[in-house]
Amino acid sequence: MGEGKVARRDLVLNVGVWTANVSTSVIIIFVIKSLMSVYRFQYATTVSGLHFVCCAWAVWGLEKAGMIEPADMPLRTSLMFAVVGAMSVGFANLSLLLNSVGFYQMAKLLMSPFVAAVEMLLLKKRFPAPALACIVVVLTGVGIVTVSDVTVNAPGLAMAALFIVMGGSQQILCGHLQNALRLQSHQLMSNTSFLQGMILMIVGPFVDKLACSKWILEWEVSVPGVEMLGLSCLLAVAVNGSQYLVLGRFSATSFQVLGHAKTLLVLIGGWLLFDDPINPRKALGMALAFLGMVGYGYFASRPVQSGPLAAAAALQNLQTLNGPNLTTAR
Repeated sequence: MGEGKVARRDLVLNVGVWTANVSTSVIIIFVIKSLMSVYRFQYATTVSGLHFVCCAWAVWGLEKAGMIEPADMPLRTSLMFAVVGAMSVGFANLSLLLNSVGFYQMAKLLMSPFVAAVEMLLLKKRFPAPALACIVVVLTGVGIVTVSDVTVNAPGLAMAALFIVMGGSQQILCGHLQNALRLQSHQLMSNTSFLQGMILMIVGPFVDKLACSKWILEWEVSVPGVEMLGLSCLLAVAVNGSQYLVLGRFSATSFQVLGHAKTLLVLIGGWLLFDDPINPRKALGMALAFLGMVGYGYFASRPVQSGPLAAAAALQNLQTLNGPNLTTAR
């Protein structure tokens, strides 16, 4: 297969996994919003645990049917990943409980520079300067859209910091483990999803009791509510599966930055479906974020060269411009 065909195939796959992840992530947000507001199932941490358990069952079913190939993963590594992932969900909900919505959104925005800093300092990943500038543009735009009424308190600040660290670490580990252990996305899910789900289902009722002042057994069960809960579980399989695919093909920083497209689509969906207003300030922020994401996608895809490599590339370009008679000193 020629290089051109390989590049086109990779481009199609990249666009496909991004589209799948963004679209399913947006849809599940509206399903969970309906589950919580219409059917009063406000137990976010517990339902996250159920979603991960359903993901594990789905992957195990495909493995039993011979449709995908299983792979073993060290138990200690699986448990570490599951604990970090479970803590990211728990701290996210506690941060939302203890902070204003504005400060919670601010913490979500700060996860992007945290992930970029970790990838640059620890994983030695380099980003072109224009790509870093585009990250700032994206964060500014999303901040204009989402951040308001920012109030800070010490417990909330601690939960927000832990949310940023654990959430960012989980995303970095997802891609790192797939590359280091040569695992496919479904193999990582197979080894970690059930552990993460069980941890969340054990601690979830206590976190949810703090968040909504009710135990999960107090939920008024209804057939439509159960059907909506089941739909959220099906969507969760698609969301988590596509997310692991994305993190296996892209960096966690790219996932963070381009993932802000979900926020914009949720706002647009709320405007179209629920008549949520979009004022000029939100429109300006959305435009900035969109331009920043387009710019980041362009500049981040270009190779970064520095030091001897950059000098060699510049010399080669100069030789091309001046013809074959150019020589260098030895």
